[in-house]
Amino acid sequence: MSVLIDDRFRGGRALPAALVPHGQWVHRLAATAVMATAIAAVAVQQLHRTPWGLPGHRGIFWLSVLIATRWCLDRPGTALRVAAGGSCVILFVDPTMGTHVLPYLAAAMLIDRLAEIPLVREHPWLMLPLAPVIHLVGVLSPFLHHLGGGSGLGTVLGGMWFYIRGHLLWGAGAGVVGMALGLAGRRLMDRSPSAH
Repeated sequence: MSVLIDDRFRGGRALPAALVPHGQWVHRLAATAVMATAIAAVAVQQLHRTPWGLPGHRGIFWLSVLIATRWCLDRPGTALRVAAGGSCVILFVDPTMGTHVLPYLAAAMLIDRLAEIPLVREHPWLMLPLAPVIHLVGVLSPFLHHLGGGSGLGTVLGGMWFYIRGHLLWGAGAGVVGMALGLAGRRLMDRSPSAH
């Protein structure tokens, strides 16, 4: 088995697995554990309904996980991979939740795009005001639910402010939690043996 390693002295060539430095294996295992935990968290929060009854409250779980994982691992496409993995688990367990996974995928694409903008990379705290706006994708589920329930478009739009306000507030909380965990996780990953 060969492994492609990112090393400027070896030109990114594939090396036999036995020659990959121990520290890089530790780093890869840690990154895999972070991804697996994030995917499980996204799936569990959707499959296990919390009885709080507050619009957007589950964003504190899934949105913060997407933000934290993206900033912890700092790789393009990380949030989308987590959202896609969590969505696959959700749909495998309960195929009727088709539209419920759309906000995860949309938010993940936005997080990955924003994390690549040089200004945001230089000033990660900019994700804090952006997180509530990203979380507005969660309004898609109640919008489609009410529209599909036979309510007219005017009625649905008139009642959406309740959901929008909740999603903005919980999105702000998810941004704080996600960035705190993500930046702390990145510091831990940078201290792993492969970083030295």
